Amino acid sequence: MTKVSDVYKYIDSFAPFRTQDSWDNSGLLAGDENAQVHKALVALDAENRIIDEAHREGCELLITHHPVIFHPLKTVCFDDPAGRLVRYGMSCICAHTNLDSAQYGISDMMLYRLGFKNCHELVQINRRDSLSDRAVGYGAIGECSEMTPEELAKLCAERFRCVAIKYVAGKRNIKRVGVISGAGGDGIFDAKRLGLDAYITAEVKHHEFLEAERIGVTLIDAGHYETEIIAAEYLKQKLEKEFSDVSFVTSGEGTTIKTVK
Repeated sequence: MTKVSDVYKYIDSFAPFRTQDSWDNSGLLAGDENAQVHKALVALDAENRIIDEAHREGCELLITHHPVIFHPLKTVCFDDPAGRLVRYGMSCICAHTNLDSAQYGISDMMLYRLGFKNCHELVQINRRDSLSDRAVGYGAIGECSEMTPEELAKLCAERFRCVAIKYVAGKRNIKRVGVISGAGGDGIFDAKRLGLDAYITAEVKHHEFLEAERIGVTLIDAGHYETEIIAAEYLKQKLEKEFSDVSFVTSGEGTTIKTVK
């Protein structure tokens, strides 16, 4: 019978928790590592409505990308996510920056969703996975058939199911693209240094758009939720192949953030 610790160890095998950023809080953040798992819900966030959904589904385990506990807690109440997990006796594993920077991590999933090829890492950060001696980095670079900035923006809107999208067009058509899931607007400077035609990320600041326009690189803000929700389906597919005795489901709640066009 599969235990919470078995799921944790498997995630650790392809997205080592030791590689998470120093400010992050990935890992088994609630529950019992020895608890048996028959059903697990996979989601982007561990919000109350997601935890309630997992409880309704009869799940013993919730697996999310964003940590349920990020800052030190002074109280634990049943109306808060951490307290809700305690109330339901549910375990929670969170794989955040360790999954972002993993080989075949979320940025690679973005390129796969876009149909691009010849992928490699975009940003190398100054640390290594000491056990595998692999450089740990964020983002990925892919190649595509030549297209205009507007065509790439429309492709992103379609493949990431964006209600709306923001972008600035560069000075040339696009063949080589960099991506970083989630908030990565400052990666525009790496995109310029690496000679990329376009850069796709989320939570882009006003001055980052202006900088992209100045240096002639197409910059697309495809949304934090939209660029990272793909991680839930990716994790579900990997986990259900590894644990045949566990039913893995993705959250059907979606995002509560609304966009008016």
